[in-house]
Amino acid sequence: MATAMVTQWGMSSKIGYMSYEDDPSQQLHKPFSESTAQNIDSEVKRIVDEAYKQCKDLLTEKKKEVGLVAEELLAKEVLGREDMVRMLGKRPFESNEEFEKYFGSRGDREGVEGSTPETGPLRGGEPGMF
Repeated sequence: MATAMVTQWGMSSKIGYMSYEDDPSQQLHKPFSESTAQNIDSEVKRIVDEAYKQCKDLLTEKKKEVGLVAEELLAKEVLGREDMVRMLGKRPFESNEEFEKYFGSRGDREGVEGSTPETGPLRGGEPGMF
């Protein structure tokens, strides 16, 4: 994803608003110079390193809360919104509209089978949860 951010979506000020499409027919020839390839590699590494640090810092900062949720998931297997509010308190956003304003989505589990925006379950066995 970080590579696509840099090479396809122009999300790097160092590389600029360029799009280097991933063309399978060009496997032996890159559409850019070796120095650009090195810049792309360094930008991708920077993005991944920053994301890793942010994630690690957040998990470290919220270690207690992550532990509470993990313990509750082991005990109950399924958590609803009311469980999360009971353990962690209300969301830092007053409403879904405010959350959407900053993050571009409602922040719920819309579209997940068996859940509703109000009570979307958090299941302990879902891949990628912890």
